[in-house]
Order: sequence, then C-alpha cells, then structure tokens
Amino acid sequence: MLSISIPPTTKSPITFADFINYQLPIPSKGLKALNKNTVLVFDNEYEAVIYADELEEIVTTISKGSPLRNILRDMATAIRNDDTIRNYLENSTTLTWLKNCMKTIRFAIKPYVYLSKNRF
Repeated sequence: MLSISIPPTTKSPITFADFINYQLPIPSKGLKALNKNTVLVFDNEYEAVIYADELEEIVTTISKGSPLRNILRDMATAIRNDDTIRNYLENSTTLTWLKNCMKTIRFAIKPYVYLSKNRF
C-alpha cells in the first residue's frame, strides 16, 4: 500500500470536503487525514501515476480562474514529486528502454543468423 501526503502548505489546502464539493475522483484505497495533511492511499505506484494522469486530464477541462484547477494541480504535483513515484518512474522507464534495446538487438541478429544458416 502506498500513501502520499498532500501538505496544507500548498497554494490551496486540500481537504476531504474538497473531494465531496468538487466531486473529485477518490484514490483506489481512499483518503486519510493525518496531522492536517490529506493522505491519498493507493495499492501501488502504477495506480498513483494513473491517478495523477487522470487529474491532469481533468485540469484541461476546467476554466483557468477556477480554484479547482489549483487543487488538482497541487494534487498531481504532490504525487509526481513523491520519492517513491520518482523512483518507480525512473526504473520503469529504464527497464522499458532496456527491453526495447534487447528487442532491437535480437531483431538485428536473427536475420543474420537465418541467412547464414541458409547459405550453406
């Protein structure tokens, strides 16, 4: 289980009431209040990244003067700046890059091996 705290020191402090008032999507494992912080609870890092992406999509549909826009941006920023999420994104990006490199190398090697077997 992954918990990400959204501190009240942001531009617009986020509370549980904001989730109800603005009908915001609730994270997969819910919310907690901890020492004046709102804590988003997820199953894993992947769900947190998907949730942040969902919040950023909602931001594009809201007018620029709306206070909800700042709330959503603060939440997405808190998720993206979490150390666990940063490590997850860095490692998953590196792993994906390595897998793609291996596919490219294998593809480049296979035609050569196939041709050399058929020549003789």
